[in-house]
Amino acid sequence: MTSLVTDSGEAETPPWIKPIGEETLQQIAKGLCQYESQILKNPAVYPPQLQLGVDKIALTCLIEKIPNPIQGVPDFLSRWAQLPLKNWGFNIDFPTEEWHDKQLIEHQKPSDFCIEIAADYSEEGGKFQNQVINEVMLKSAEDHDLYTRFRRYLIENPVITNGKLSVDRILDFKEVQKILRISYEEAPESYRVDGKFYCCGHCGGLMYLTDKDELKCENKHCEQQKKAKVVFPADKDEEVFWLKKDLRYFIHRPGKAELRLEEKLKELNLQVQLYPELDKYDLHLVFPDQTIWAVDVKFWESAYNLAKKVNQPIRSLKHQPYHQAFFVFPDEIKSYGQEYLQEFRSYCSISLNKSQVMFEGEFMKKVINKLGSQK
Repeated sequence: MTSLVTDSGEAETPPWIKPIGEETLQQIAKGLCQYESQILKNPAVYPPQLQLGVDKIALTCLIEKIPNPIQGVPDFLSRWAQLPLKNWGFNIDFPTEEWHDKQLIEHQKPSDFCIEIAADYSEEGGKFQNQVINEVMLKSAEDHDLYTRFRRYLIENPVITNGKLSVDRILDFKEVQKILRISYEEAPESYRVDGKFYCCGHCGGLMYLTDKDELKCENKHCEQQKKAKVVFPADKDEEVFWLKKDLRYFIHRPGKAELRLEEKLKELNLQVQLYPELDKYDLHLVFPDQTIWAVDVKFWESAYNLAKKVNQPIRSLKHQPYHQAFFVFPDEIKSYGQEYLQEFRSYCSISLNKSQVMFEGEFMKKVINKLGSQK
């Protein structure tokens, strides 16, 4: 691949040209996510945000005399968008060093990083997910268990046949059956391999074929778990549905870790409540000595992006206020190490102790140590 780093000296940028920074990258990310959703309908038309963002980069290339500069959106998509940001060939005003190695497209799709900054840039990001959750909350005002059951259902059924979905809507979710139906859409035919759909052996999500004819899960972190793919059980003529994109990313992905933690804690014979008081936080944990811990599980690619979203402490329950609160990150991203945790704490607008922020495995050790101290 051609290097985009120039060996010549950097030209002075006119003062009226703003440097490429967080705002431009977020603008492009939003456009990329919009383009992915419309590409099958009209691949020749690019969202305005994407076009404007790429135009800014092209202008910067001209000003700084970058070799082999961007020649429009298609060129940007095929080259630069798939490179780490640090390799774009000119100085970018990074808000944090964490962004240096991030890229906007991975395996022909918007990367996790791209999805996160697109959601942060506009209220449209995650809009459908918020709509679904808010509607279910309203319907669950008198029955909090309905909310918990609905959310669990989405996490446990990222892929489903139309027949099963129809039956479950009527029998188990009568109050929210319309909301449940619009939470799913027809699975793309391009994901079929020899007439079959395949699901990730780790998270259960639908797998897709890369340009190298390899089956991949949308969640790139599942690959390191090395679990065999699973054929989705459906007859040849059955309609297969999957969760819409917002729900796959912001509900199903972190939800697998939430349910996993719930199961591990229950195996220790602890009292555990999922999504208490309509999702004040994710897990409400009561120890034998009546100590209460509150847990919020976060699964984000960028600690900086997440930190900007967390603008208040974990809310306390009225009837059972917690003694300690924790932000817990799934072990799927524990390879990011202590630097990730430190980044989150550093940029978070609320004050957090080091003991409040940890990965899943470390949290379970903390729980076990707490139990041991009560014997």
